[in-house]
Amino acid sequence: MLWMIVLSAMVIGLSLGVLGAGGAILTVPALIFFTPMDEKTAIAHSLVIVGIIALAGTLINSVKGQGRFCWPVFNRFALTSVPGAALGAMVGMFIAAQLQLLLLVAIMLVSAWRMLAKKPALPAHTPSLGWLLPIGFITGGITGLVGVGGGFLIVPALTLVAGLTISQASATSLALIAINCAIAVFSLVISDASVNWLPSVLLIMGGCGIAGTWAGIYMAGKLSATFLQRLFAGCLVAIASIMIIDRLWLV
Repeated sequence: MLWMIVLSAMVIGLSLGVLGAGGAILTVPALIFFTPMDEKTAIAHSLVIVGIIALAGTLINSVKGQGRFCWPVFNRFALTSVPGAALGAMVGMFIAAQLQLLLLVAIMLVSAWRMLAKKPALPAHTPSLGWLLPIGFITGGITGLVGVGGGFLIVPALTLVAGLTISQASATSLALIAINCAIAVFSLVISDASVNWLPSVLLIMGGCGIAGTWAGIYMAGKLSATFLQRLFAGCLVAIASIMIIDRLWLV
């Protein structure tokens, strides 16, 4: 199944590079179906892989020097998303793996719905940035709890609440995903979580994901974001359905 792991990592990176969101949700299912990992081990590995890919995307964006990253919004959002990620990771150690998978499936379906739904018009003025604080905490908690980046919440929040453009939101989202994942992994390590780390999987998926992100960032202006969102939404629904039947049915 090595080629499936490589393909999954490329798709994850491509989605993060083009949209700044979405792809990380595929990481846990890919690890569960294509490696011998159990659910909790897959979530822990997902945090590392997604964090590495998002960090690489952030560095690539900075090298491009287009000034898309927004520090003030990043700082406001991270103020609550960082403790949220730490708390989510610690809570995840004590709840049943099946509950974590159920939450992941629900998040996948919500993310697919958001990608398919008609996008609301951006406000003519910038709403209160205070809304970024609770949204940041929720997003960070989701990252730590089920090993996803949370970009499907971050990008809409940064555009609708903070008034950023899509390109600014995508670049800032990658940095937020990277720091949230890092904090969640750190929380697992200092909590002595018994994770059976597989460095080979981290290297393969991290490396291929970085390649996908690089390609996505440089292809962002040439690809139809709307088409990619719809295609990715269809994939999320299909994979969520498979997980329900294979892992959650009659559990």
